[in-house]
Amino acid sequence: MPYWTTHELPPDQQFGFWREVLCQAFITLDPTRTTSGGFSGSVSANLISDINVTRLLTDEHRVTRSSAEIRQTPLEYYFVNMQIRGDVVAKQRGREVHIRPNEFYIVDSTEPYDLDYHSDLEIFSFRVPKKQLDPLLKDPSESTAVKVSRDTPMGTLAVDFLQSVLKQPSDLPRGCHKTIANTIIDMVALCVGGNAQAMEPTSQSTRHALLNAILKHVERNLHDPELSVDAVCQKFRISPRNLHRAFEVSDMSFGESLRSKRLELCASELSRIPNQPVSSVAFSCGFNDVSYFNRVFREKFGSSPSEYRRARLTSER
Repeated sequence: MPYWTTHELPPDQQFGFWREVLCQAFITLDPTRTTSGGFSGSVSANLISDINVTRLLTDEHRVTRSSAEIRQTPLEYYFVNMQIRGDVVAKQRGREVHIRPNEFYIVDSTEPYDLDYHSDLEIFSFRVPKKQLDPLLKDPSESTAVKVSRDTPMGTLAVDFLQSVLKQPSDLPRGCHKTIANTIIDMVALCVGGNAQAMEPTSQSTRHALLNAILKHVERNLHDPELSVDAVCQKFRISPRNLHRAFEVSDMSFGESLRSKRLELCASELSRIPNQPVSSVAFSCGFNDVSYFNRVFREKFGSSPSEYRRARLTSER
């Protein structure tokens, strides 16, 4: 695992060495800062298939890649930069975005960009070949310097997956590297402006991640009677076909999962609030047809809601 650090150098040599580190670990860049004296920075790198994953611990500074640096090394990459600690203002193609911890953005190495890092920083960067991500983007020129965070379901899905990869990148089984790399690319494309191909996740790991995100969303919204295939597809910006494909890796379909989770919630509420009418419990848990609720409740638990409640309350005495 390649590793670079300024810690063992004299203070007056540290930032100059940092410039060399960035160019070697990433691509030709022009780092600057407004202070003088010592500079603390370290970089470690791991390769996951064609994606280079680097961890940076660094003091405040600014990094630019201008036309001069692009001419010097005209390599074609996207850098997917995940902020763990500290914050950065990223600029590219006339856009400016302020990135905070647990958020990420991408920049294109073939276009000038400006990264202004503030405060004590920890950053993970994924260097992705453009030729692998571009085919999945609806408009690559509109995908850079765009914030991805947990404020959206797809953002949550991508942030959580990328951070799971970051926990032990050097320990990931080598035989899984290609699959993990493809999933990283799929996740990023889904969040920064994917085309029709990106919106149809094909790898099993991508579908597992999408399934988990949908199930979490369902659990948070069981009380909503409007929760449906169409509502979830609109929320996650996927087609009904892709939603059902995600559930192919599960034991139950979307409808079966939703019904089962609502029934489990009802069973809990029946004994937790013994004086509430059964119909009120059903409505509060997202059911809008009491007869249907009574029938599916009996199918799952072997008794009517009222019988189930009495048995539970008797056993708890």
